[in-house]
Amino acid sequence: MIRNQCLVDYNYYNTPAFIADFIEFLVRSQMNVYASDVFELLELETEEEFSKALEKAVQTMQKAGIPVEEHIMPVYSDYHHQIIIDYKMSPLAFGMLTFYTEPVRENIARLQIEWIKRALR
Repeated sequence: MIRNQCLVDYNYYNTPAFIADFIEFLVRSQMNVYASDVFELLELETEEEFSKALEKAVQTMQKAGIPVEEHIMPVYSDYHHQIIIDYKMSPLAFGMLTFYTEPVRENIARLQIEWIKRALR
């Protein structure tokens, strides 16, 4: 298993593997949103809409120095006997994905305004 980038520092200081594994478990347990659910919630019509928003969210996290692997993790699932890729996301990644989705429909625009209102409180 590939360790998260944030765990490299812990491994560098010879932290026992069971502690590194526990920290990795905690990071992954915060990822409780699936991209497929976001796709439905935002009523996206094409994967391209989703991919553009995901790409912007990843770029923003990278530029901000936030380890992407702590917020977005690919997972594979079976859909009508085909393996598809989905993503588990943290609430931060979900918010960023919502923020970066083009507001082509009313529900997306309302969610974006709601995020901004919450941030300003």
